Amino acid sequence: MRLCASHELALGASIRFPFRRGEGFAFRTASGAVRAFVNVCPHRGQPVDVGDGRLFLPDGALECQAHGARFEADGGRCVGGPCAPGDALTPLRVMEGDGEVWLSEAEPDPD
Repeated sequence: MRLCASHELALGASIRFPFRRGEGFAFRTASGAVRAFVNVCPHRGQPVDVGDGRLFLPDGALECQAHGARFEADGGRCVGGPCAPGDALTPLRVMEGDGEVWLSEAEPDPD
């Protein structure tokens, strides 16, 4: 499933998208890689990316705006806030090529 053109996913921005299992969000990491996760915080089951532009902390981590749970951008592992040890966002497999970003809905990326 096509998510967007590569140039539309700028560093520090994110996109939200529907897919067959719910809603996801994608963003570009500081290293330039594209990552995507199911848009559900493991702490309370609410969206992590609410589309208000406040997803990223100054250190590059992701922060759930509902309760302040913080996650590493590369792997989605909880690194602070009210989420429990071992909690993580559910990753989605994304590919980038030929100027496009694609979601593979076959299976989530392994941890």
